[in-house]
Amino acid sequence: MGRRVGRPSLEQTVRTKVRDYLVAAEALSTEEAPLNTRAVAQRLGFNRKTLKKYELDVAIARAAERQAKSRKLSSKELERRSYVDKLRQRDQEIAVMRGRCEALVAKLCEAEGNPEELWKPLLLSNRTLPHTGRKPG
Repeated sequence: MGRRVGRPSLEQTVRTKVRDYLVAAEALSTEEAPLNTRAVAQRLGFNRKTLKKYELDVAIARAAERQAKSRKLSSKELERRSYVDKLRQRDQEIAVMRGRCEALVAKLCEAEGNPEELWKPLLLSNRTLPHTGRKPG
């Protein structure tokens, strides 16, 4: 007579699902796939006490460390960093403009300190040639 095949044990099922989930979750950011016992239990539909019973909380903690080392950035983190970069660029532009303004103020102060240059009449343009081009004829 043939041997009956029973269903796999709960422990083996839990271990397999958790292992597969951890492999996939390590490639994602901490926002997309948080790695702690409660979050993993909730995502997989197990009780967190079951995961602790089979000592899978230790494997989850190790996976969380590896995930943190690889540090994949989430879309929110990328968006936040882009704002930081935009602010840094704006601050640099402000510094350049401030330098130009200070140089202009320095020129004005220099001109006020030398009134002869400030009140010197402007030279007239050369008006000997007509603006229309050639003379007829």
